[in-house]
Amino acid sequence: MDPLYQKHFFSLMWPDYQTGRAKEQAAKDGSGRLFNQDIMERDINANMIFQGMDIRTEGKDYIVARISDMVTDEATISYRQAVLKDFLKYPEIEVLANSDLLPLIIQLGRMEKTNLAHDDDVRKTVWRMELLKIYVQCMTALDRIFCSPTRTFDSEGLNKLKELVSSIVNDENYNELVALLPTLSDDIKGIQSITLGINLDNELHPVESVLLSVSEKPIKKRGMLSKLFGTKTNEDTYFGIGTFYSILRDNSAGTLDAAIMRDIYSVTKDTFRHLANSLNRFERVESAFLFELMPEISFYIGGTHLVNKLKGAGLPICFPKPLPMDDRRFDMKDIYDVSFAIRVMADTGINKLDNVIVTNDFVMGDKEGRIGVLTGANQGGKTTITRALGLCQLMFQAGLPVAGTSGEISPCDNIFTHFPELEKNSVSEGRLGEECVRLEQILPKLSKYSMILMNESLSSTSHQECLFIATEIMRYLRTIGARALFATHIHELAENIPELNKEPGLSDMMSLVAGIDESSSLEVMTEDGIKKLQTGSKRTYKITRMPPQGRSFALDIARTYGISYDQLISSHDKEQSETQAETQI
Repeated sequence: MDPLYQKHFFSLMWPDYQTGRAKEQAAKDGSGRLFNQDIMERDINANMIFQGMDIRTEGKDYIVARISDMVTDEATISYRQAVLKDFLKYPEIEVLANSDLLPLIIQLGRMEKTNLAHDDDVRKTVWRMELLKIYVQCMTALDRIFCSPTRTFDSEGLNKLKELVSSIVNDENYNELVALLPTLSDDIKGIQSITLGINLDNELHPVESVLLSVSEKPIKKRGMLSKLFGTKTNEDTYFGIGTFYSILRDNSAGTLDAAIMRDIYSVTKDTFRHLANSLNRFERVESAFLFELMPEISFYIGGTHLVNKLKGAGLPICFPKPLPMDDRRFDMKDIYDVSFAIRVMADTGINKLDNVIVTNDFVMGDKEGRIGVLTGANQGGKTTITRALGLCQLMFQAGLPVAGTSGEISPCDNIFTHFPELEKNSVSEGRLGEECVRLEQILPKLSKYSMILMNESLSSTSHQECLFIATEIMRYLRTIGARALFATHIHELAENIPELNKEPGLSDMMSLVAGIDESSSLEVMTEDGIKKLQTGSKRTYKITRMPPQGRSFALDIARTYGISYDQLISSHDKEQSETQAETQI
């Protein structure tokens, strides 16, 4: 079939067009939406990814949906990674797409919608001609951007697009359309203005109107000299060239407009017959693929924005190698919390973060273990690394580059999160009950391909109860083989890992510790910059695979807030002395 008229089954996002569009539709109608998706995106600050991509309004909803798809097919992930690498290779694509292509596609879409308002053959014919002119402009822009001999693509996606565009612009019928449109436009240019005659009754009400003339020149405002010196009066009798109609009797909406169109057609019917006949064979030109292509291009432009923003801040960014889903592996060098980096740049204006952001290596696998129990000091980076892990997995499965220098990742079927909720008014359940209810809703839905991120879960109950419940959950996660990271203060849970790992299971546990430097003072960020405190040890924000260090961290936390035994005694003595002095006065 001629490429000008056939349906084009092509996508820059999906190597398998039909499967991809079916997934998009499922996500749109809700049937393909993942459980816990909104909560997960909130907990890991996924909205900061969208901010970092600096998405244009027209493509935002589409891009947000594609990042939330959680693609599990490694071929699709590789397909998208390759396309984005080509966009990064040729930064001029973004410039040309934003200036020459996307505005035209938007205009074409708006014009297609206006067809519903045209109820006369004259305007429908002219509308069709203008639509085809914009379509040709779109194809010209696509050809200039993606088929230029100066750009050689490595990705399957852009090479397919190049092949599609070339097949259309080199088609015989397309070139006939390109040659025909200027001639047809010249015919329409002969109708730039009309002159109407209106008869009035004895009370000067308009009663009849008739078309007097059709001109190839537009009517212009009267010049200054004409206003000053006047013009000749034309006393010739006016004779209408159309049919008289009553604008009093036929006063329904659009009557005048419809009558004018009828008269124009009756006077210039040969022109419009020729125009309609010429355009008739181009009635079925296929332009739908352009509207599907527009948000996809916006996705990759957003990806380039994100890469440039993070690289410009001195932070590493890379494309992990996709592994088979059955490997259930996560192995990344130098990951960090992308949302934190973007927020710092937005809130502080600091654009160089290489000396601010701390990176970590993170591995989950058969040998290393897939379930991490992360302990350490408060404000030591436990929540940050938990978010970093979730964002890396989410961005990787969207086909975006992720925070890090290199790595390889297996797709997950879903990322589940259990972060602290705001206190809820529940007399019957309380905070612990609310936490357990949420866990009971989440945990049964996990598979061996799932990832769950738990941040200070079960912290609302007593230490012993918390340890017991957490142990039961860890045993369950080991049995089903899920990937998990549990940031917690339950150091005994980490201490029990060797015993728990002796039980049969598909995933082993590992102890991770958010480190401190006891030789340096604790540093905190204030409005005046970084301040060193007199008490407490400096947080390194480095996550180390090691046994828990519960006692030292607990004492450090107490000292940080001034509630160690020695500090409390000292504060007490000082308070009492001040009170006695005030009493004596």
